[in-house]
Amino acid sequence: MKFTSARAMLATVAASCIAVVPAIAQDSEASKPAVEATAGAEGTADAATAAEEAIASAATVAAPAPTCELHIFPTLEGQAMTTGWLSGFGIVGAVADAASNKNRNISDADYLKDALGPQMQIDALNSINVVEALKLPPSQVIFETPIADRKITTKAATRLSASKASCYVELVITQNFYTKKAIYGRSLNNRFIVKDFRTGKDKAALVKGRGGNGLEHFPPKTTDETEAAETELREVFVRNFLEFAKGVK
Repeated sequence: MKFTSARAMLATVAASCIAVVPAIAQDSEASKPAVEATAGAEGTADAATAAEEAIASAATVAAPAPTCELHIFPTLEGQAMTTGWLSGFGIVGAVADAASNKNRNISDADYLKDALGPQMQIDALNSINVVEALKLPPSQVIFETPIADRKITTKAATRLSASKASCYVELVITQNFYTKKAIYGRSLNNRFIVKDFRTGKDKAALVKGRGGNGLEHFPPKTTDETEAAETELREVFVRNFLEFAKGVK
């Protein structure tokens, strides 16, 4: 009797398990459409994103380059002048002052040529919108090789490049000048020239101007101050250019 009861009990358990299996299978089948729908939605979204990126890329490639050109000529120059209280005592005092600061002026000038050399000028101007600052139409910005001869950069009314573009403007940097005065302290002064050939003429008027602002860290007194001093120098150079650009019509 006990054996028969045990067999009956096992039969009952087996039957209940068989009943559960179809239900699990049904649940699994029911979940498939939801998974497939999610995968389909994600695929559609990915395709849409890819299409948008392709359209944006095509638009970027298709955009024509500006027909106007702005050619920028950095300078190789670096000048420095430190003056003390002796300069306030006439010619004799000024001569004595210049003699006492001769070596310092040479050293500061050499450092300025390096810290604000052509590449540094390019990097500084690339940090702003030069075309907008000069109130020009959309233009290609082309940095040219510096011209060492000041008679050319400061006096030539003709184009300094071989470009024949009808919409053509030049920006020439003609001076990097560091000064330290007993009363006013340290400052950087820059001179610029703009030549606008958009009138169609072979020669253009030289629009000259300058910008000057104070310095706190340049030249550095220790090597620990070098980075801050050179960063400040480039920032002041940009401010000087923007100061000049405001006066360009």
